[in-house]
Amino acid sequence: MRSTDAPGRGTAEPGTPPSDSHGREAVEIRGLTKRFGRATVLSEVDLTVEPGEIHALVGQNGSGKSTLIKILSGVHTADAGQIRVGGQVLSSPVQPAALREHSLAFVHQDLGLVDDLTVVENVRVGQYRPGRVSRRIDWAQERRLAEETFARLNASIPLDARLGSLPAGQRAVVAIARAVQGRRPGTGCIVFDESTQSLPRETLPEFYEILRAIARSGTGILIVSHRLDEVMSLADRVTVLRDGKMAAEGAAVADLTEAELSRLILGRELASGRIGAEIDPDSYQPEIALEASGLAGATLSELDLRIHGGEVIGITGAGDCGLEEVEAILGGMSQNCGGRLKVGDREFTLPVRDRGALHEAGLAVIPQHRMQDGLAADVSAVANVTLPRVTRRGRLFLGRGWQHEEFEKAVATFGITPALPNSPVASFSGGNQQKILLSKWLLNSPQVLVACEPTQAVDVGARLDILRALRAAANEGRAVVICSIEVQDLAAVCDRVIVLRPGQGHLELADDVSAEAITKATYA
Repeated sequence: MRSTDAPGRGTAEPGTPPSDSHGREAVEIRGLTKRFGRATVLSEVDLTVEPGEIHALVGQNGSGKSTLIKILSGVHTADAGQIRVGGQVLSSPVQPAALREHSLAFVHQDLGLVDDLTVVENVRVGQYRPGRVSRRIDWAQERRLAEETFARLNASIPLDARLGSLPAGQRAVVAIARAVQGRRPGTGCIVFDESTQSLPRETLPEFYEILRAIARSGTGILIVSHRLDEVMSLADRVTVLRDGKMAAEGAAVADLTEAELSRLILGRELASGRIGAEIDPDSYQPEIALEASGLAGATLSELDLRIHGGEVIGITGAGDCGLEEVEAILGGMSQNCGGRLKVGDREFTLPVRDRGALHEAGLAVIPQHRMQDGLAADVSAVANVTLPRVTRRGRLFLGRGWQHEEFEKAVATFGITPALPNSPVASFSGGNQQKILLSKWLLNSPQVLVACEPTQAVDVGARLDILRALRAAANEGRAVVICSIEVQDLAAVCDRVIVLRPGQGHLELADDVSAEAITKATYA
C-alpha cells in the first residue's frame, strides 16, 4: 500500500479551510441513473467532489464516465438521481445559466478552442461586455479581464497571438483560463474531461501545478483520465465506474497502489511485465521489411531505420524532436520531407506523392488522430473495417457477405464491443474506435504496420488488447513500428526503442528497453 504522505496534491493544508466553501460540497451526485432504450448505462451512481480537492473519475471505455459528464454538463437528462453544486439542487437537464451561476465549468479533451481566433478572443468569447450605448466590444476592457485571469494562474500568454500558433502547453492554459474566468477564487468546480490526452508529456508538470493551485484556492476539481500514473500522482480521491455501476466511491488515492486501482477498473488482476504474446523466435525474418535512410522533415533530422519482419520497434522523444512527423513522412502525407524509403522490394524517394503505392508495397499507417485521419465517424463499423479491401476488390463487392465475415473476425480478434456492424463508428467508445481502426489495417495483411500513439485516450483494458494485437502481428512475421510518448507501452512490447533527441543524435536502446531506461534516454 502507498504511504498516506502524498506531497503535491490539491488539498489545502490542514486547518486552512477553502475560501467560500461553507462546508458545502463542490459537487454532490446521488443515485444518478441513465437509460438509453433498454440499456442502463448508469445505475444509482454517487460522486462527491469536496471543495479544494482533486477527485479522479476512472473506468474502462463504456463504463459510464462520458454519460455522467454529459448529464453534469446538460447534454443528457438523468432518468433518476440528484445533482447538487455548492449545496444547490440543479434540475436536469442542467441549463447553461445554472452552470454559470454555480461556477461549474468544463475543459474537454479537444480543449474547445478556435485556432483562427486570438488568445483574448478565445478566453472571452461568450463573455464579452459591450458598451451600454454603442453596444460595441470594449477590447481594452476585454484584454484587462483576460490579463487578470492569466495573472491568477501565474501564466504569461501573448494575448494577441493566434491560438493556432501556440504550443500545446500554452493552448491548455488558455482553455483553463476560459474555465476559471469570472468566478470567485475558491468556488465551484472545474471538470477536466481527458484534457491531458493531447498534451506532450513534458508540458504536464506545468499543467498539473496549475490544477493544484486552483484546488488550493478552494475550487473543486474533477478529472476524467485513463492515465493511471496521472491519477496516482495528482488526485486526492478516486471514484471508479465499471459497467455503469460503482466499483469504488471516493477512495483515498494514497491508500491505493496502481495495481489495486487497475483491479478496481478491470474487475480482475492486471498482468505484470511484458504485455502480449510471447516473442516467437521463428517469426523473426532475415529480410529487411522496412529500411529508411536520412528521413528528415521540419524538425526530424536524419533518421535511419532497419526493421525486420517479426520485430516491434518503438520510436519516442520529447519536445520538438520530430516524433509526430514520422507518421506523416512514412504515410506519404508530408511534402516537407526528404530521404529514401524501401518497403519490401519497393524503393521510394521522399516525399512520396502516391500514397496508394505505399499501401500496395505493404505499408499501413495507423494515425494518431483516429477520428480526424483514420475513420469515417458517421459510417458503419463494418464499412470502416473493410474499406481497404473494398478499394482493392472494387465496388461490385460492396454489401456482400465477406464484409460481415471480416467484421466478425475483427470482433473475435480484437474484442470490439458492441458487436454491431451497422452502427456508426461515432457511437462506439474511444477504445473500440481504436480497435476498429487497428483491425481495418491489420486485416489487410500489411507487411509493415506503423502505429502512432495507438493507446491514446483508451482505458487500461483496451490498452492491453491493442498491445497484444500489435505483438501478435509481429509474431506473424510483420514489422511493427510504434511511435509513442507512452514509455510503459514501449517497454511492454518493443524489442528495440529509438529515442529522438534533437541536436544530440538519435539513440537506440536494445539491451534494456525498460520504462526507466527509455525515460532516462529521452530526458538525459
